[in-house]
Amino acid sequence: MTHLAGSEYPEDNMKRAIILSLFLMFVTVLTARAQIVEDALRLSHSGTLVSARSAGMGNAFVGLANDASALYWNPAGLGQLRMREFSIGLANVGMSNDATLLGTTANGSESGMALTNLNLAIPFPVARGSFVVAAGYNRLLDYTGTMQMAVFNPQSSIQSSLYDGEENYDFAWNLGLEDTLVLSYIDEGKPGWFAIPVANRVQQTIDQFEEGGLNQWSFGGSMEVAPNAMVGISLNILSGSYRYQRSFIEDDINNVWQDVIVGIDNAARTDFQRLELEEEWEQDISGWNVRIGFLYNLNDKARFGVAIQTANMISVSEDYSKTGYSRFADASLSYDLTVDNNNYDITTAPIYSFGASWSPVEFATISGDFELIDYSKLEFGDNNNFNTTSLNRDLRNLFRATNNFRIGAEFNIPKTGLFVRGGFGYRYSPWDADKGDSKYDVTTISAGLGYEFENNFAVQVAYSASNYETFSFNYTDPDSDVNENAFTTEQQIDISRLMFGITYRF
Repeated sequence: MTHLAGSEYPEDNMKRAIILSLFLMFVTVLTARAQIVEDALRLSHSGTLVSARSAGMGNAFVGLANDASALYWNPAGLGQLRMREFSIGLANVGMSNDATLLGTTANGSESGMALTNLNLAIPFPVARGSFVVAAGYNRLLDYTGTMQMAVFNPQSSIQSSLYDGEENYDFAWNLGLEDTLVLSYIDEGKPGWFAIPVANRVQQTIDQFEEGGLNQWSFGGSMEVAPNAMVGISLNILSGSYRYQRSFIEDDINNVWQDVIVGIDNAARTDFQRLELEEEWEQDISGWNVRIGFLYNLNDKARFGVAIQTANMISVSEDYSKTGYSRFADASLSYDLTVDNNNYDITTAPIYSFGASWSPVEFATISGDFELIDYSKLEFGDNNNFNTTSLNRDLRNLFRATNNFRIGAEFNIPKTGLFVRGGFGYRYSPWDADKGDSKYDVTTISAGLGYEFENNFAVQVAYSASNYETFSFNYTDPDSDVNENAFTTEQQIDISRLMFGITYRF
């Protein structure tokens, strides 16, 4: 299930494989294997669904922040509001995945609708300057995803990866795929997976699905501490969910594996025909962070902003289930494993954002943001199920500090209430092995429209499209002679977001 962005070159892919082997050594609870590093990355990125107006401008909003969405982008910007403002938004998020394995390409797609923002900002009368408080909800990230694949694999099989030295986790043994020779192999110091005869020449069918998202509930405010200079702060409570399901099927369509397997209770199985695996992760996510901002507004002509988001302090409660079914000519077996309430903590990296905007004429604004995130600062808290000290040390070597940048523009067609917007964003891959290889970076282009009625009611619409390449290990084949291309799926990901918003000032 691991979605590990990387390079096509074997030496770079091997750096990704290191992390998988670390999990196999450190983790005794099956649910955390090859999953936990993706949890940290999934929770570390900046928001993309905060408002239709900011999305239309490429989310280049830290140095502009002149509406209620400033509660997320830069709370200092709330101090620019002179009227109470209420905003609400919706988004439809679509995901398309062109997946390629062993020269076969298949497309999968998913979409879903969600409430993206619900914010209220209220200015209070003061003797001088401004004082504004705000509260609201923002959906930061959407986890909709899918991948489908059907291919004949002449080189590899998932079955050897199902071996485990602990009998309760050894799906190969419990499904009759592992010969009793495993005991003699282990006595001789050989790996137990040698006793799994089905090694290749199988038809593989993969269907995986992801859903969920990360939400933020915020309360914050801003005050003008000097003429045109504002500071702000927001306390943010994070909540969310993530669900992953995968179906993995292997069929001996060419009747290659007809020999006897002496397995459970010394009962002989002959003529392997089919293996079915169903896996599901369900996560409840909770946490918090604080965002501090500064913004200087020079007569509404130029603005300069800084926002610092502290590390997300995240707690994950995870349930995991795995079900297996095997069919032979003379028998069928099934086995289930469920692990509930596997809890662990994640500390993500702080986010440092810098932005500026310029209005050369009254009807045009140009903005740009620069963001710094050091993913090597990811950390996992104490957990009885795996050695976090060793894991965190290796994560520091696998990840790197990256820069994200966004640019955007907004034009108000004179003597009308119509606004036209456009933007571009670029997010570098956090993996150190991807340095210098742009195809694993995320690029986003966006466009938007807005219409304002009588300066107090506005409707917004925006569309953004992101794309990048990545790859996933469908499993890890312990046979070092098997080329990793036999179990690695290359993926071309395209994500679209169609967003709608309403703003009311009163």
